[in-house]
Parts: sequence; structure tokens; C-alpha cells
Amino acid sequence: MKRLLIFALATLVFAGGCHKERKPLDKGDTFRLLVKKNGKYGYCARNGELVIPAQFEHASIFSEGLAAVRMKGKDGFIDPFGKVVIQPRYDGTSVFREGKAAVMFGDRWGYIDRTGALLTEPRFIATFAFTEGVASVVVAQPKGEPKAGYIDGRGKFVIEPQFDDASFFSEGLAAVKIGRKKGYIDHSGKLVIPATFDEARPFRDGLAQVQINGKYGLRGFIDQTGKMVIPAQYGEASNFNEGIAAVAQKNVWQLIDRSGKPVINREFKAPTIFTEGLAPVMVDKKVGYMDMKGEMIIKPAYDAGSIFVNGLAPVRKGNNCGYIDKQGNMVIAPDYEWDQRSIDMFLSYYSTFQDDKKK
Repeated sequence: MKRLLIFALATLVFAGGCHKERKPLDKGDTFRLLVKKNGKYGYCARNGELVIPAQFEHASIFSEGLAAVRMKGKDGFIDPFGKVVIQPRYDGTSVFREGKAAVMFGDRWGYIDRTGALLTEPRFIATFAFTEGVASVVVAQPKGEPKAGYIDGRGKFVIEPQFDDASFFSEGLAAVKIGRKKGYIDHSGKLVIPATFDEARPFRDGLAQVQINGKYGLRGFIDQTGKMVIPAQYGEASNFNEGIAAVAQKNVWQLIDRSGKPVINREFKAPTIFTEGLAPVMVDKKVGYMDMKGEMIIKPAYDAGSIFVNGLAPVRKGNNCGYIDKQGNMVIAPDYEWDQRSIDMFLSYYSTFQDDKKK
């Protein structure tokens, strides 16, 4: 069963590097950046200090103070100083959300808490992270195709498995698939927005992106009553972030506000996303950063760049990556490898779970 996917701007690039000349590390600052060196993953602090050496086969970004790492073919979790706090014994893991993470045993998923204690038996075919107190899970059925429902933190079904797919809750609603169409339910499981859409994204800033007229149809935005407040007229679109969404007509992108009006009087060749008031944009094959007025705050000088998180943004020079601050200073030198896997994780996570940017 195809899961609902979080929109990711894969054209923006994330990776990291650590600078040899740095300020003293604030021991109370546990924000960590995932880096890659010689095919291995490690973590550095915002001052560039390599706090956790590049030694892991695979690794995730930190969430809620823990990161999944792979050692000798199994996944476990470490703290921001590299201490193994949950031993590597899983075949797969998710990030922690609301104190819980999904872990895989063989081909089935269950959930653990921050101590590694098993909260549910590994009986789920697929899972989503916890949001708003519940998680979407997919379970096998005695007859027919698997179905999706929602469990609480104890693993009890609060919305019985009945959907052909189900996304995470955002702003009180969750997108679900019934047959070939998608709509939205509330926390009671009631279908509050009918399943009439071919695609339905999570709510952000009070609006949700939906698609009509088939797989190659048009995209628009609805409010929480289901009203199409921005008409379905776009071939492609991003979710709203900081009140702005990227939309495309005939492969030409522009940025709109929640009323559907353009916020910057210019067109773009690719989508972008605002975080912390800035967005990466390519000009003459180089990436810089503009503000919400369209003014270039950091001049285009990089081969690629991704979003700002906690005042830092990863940028690529050649095949290497470093980090700049919001004034454009290279605060972590581009000494590490560019890794597409990291950008997909970094961008998708922080543009979806904004409340975790300081964790």
C-alpha cells in the first residue's frame, strides 16, 4: 500500500561540515548536525566541533534529543554526546515524536519509549510518527487488503482500521484514503471533509493542498471546512510554510500567500520554502537567500543550499558542504560530503515538524 508522502523539495541540498577554528562549545546546547565523511555518519555542534565522530553505517537527524544510528547492521539510539542509550537491535527505526519511535523487527513495526521499552507488539505493516497524541498505523486484515487506523500512546486503537491509507494529524485533521479518493477526519474518526480528492496533504497555516481531476489533475487549497479557498489551477504546489506556498503553472513557479495572491513580483524556475524568514533561490546557476519581499539577503554564491534551522543553513560548494549563518558567513567550513539522503530527511522533517527546530 502506498503511503501518503510528506512533500520534500529534493532540489535543495543538505549536508554538513565542521570548521577547525571555532568558538567554545556551549555544554547546554545539544543541537546537532548530521555529517558524512568517508562514507560514514557522525554529528557536529553548531560551533563546528565534531562531537560524535563519523563512524556509523547509517544515521538520522536528532529528534527529541535522540538519533537513530546503525551499527553492525542493527539500529539503536544515541544521545547528543554519542552515548548509546538504546542498544542496536532493530531492523529499522523512525524519529522520536511525542516520546515514542517506531521500530522494526523483521517486516513488522512496533513502538518504543525513550528508554527502549516496547509500548506495542511489532504487528504493524507501516507506521507514521505520533502527532496530536495518536499515530497512523497499517495492519493486515483476515480478508482483503490491509487497513489503516490510529492508535494512542498505549497502542490501543482509538480509530479502528478502516481506511485504505491514512496520514498524520495536523491542526486537528488527518487525510485518509477511502477507495480511490481522499478526505479528512477529525480525532473522533468522523469524516468531516468528504473523500472527493485525488490527493490530500496535511493542513498547514489553516490550509491544505488538494488535487482534483485525476492523477495529473490540478492542485488548489482548502480550508478546514473543505471550501476551496484557492482555486485548483496549479500543476504543482508545496504546502504552506510561514504563510507562503510555492505553486506552478506550466512549469513556472511563483510564491503566494494564504489568499492566493503573489507575494513577490517575479517567477522562479524551481520551488522554494521559507524558514526563519529566508528562502534559498537559484540565480544564474548559483543559490542565495531572499527575504519575503524578494530581496536577496545573501548573494548567490553556492552550488546548492537548503533551509535555515536554528540560524544555520547547509550550502554546497563543489561536492562539499558547509553551513552559513543568516548574515551569509560560512560558520562551518565545507569539509564534509554532500549526501542526498540527509537533505531529504532534514528538509522533510524540519519543514513538517516546526516545533522541533530547537530540539
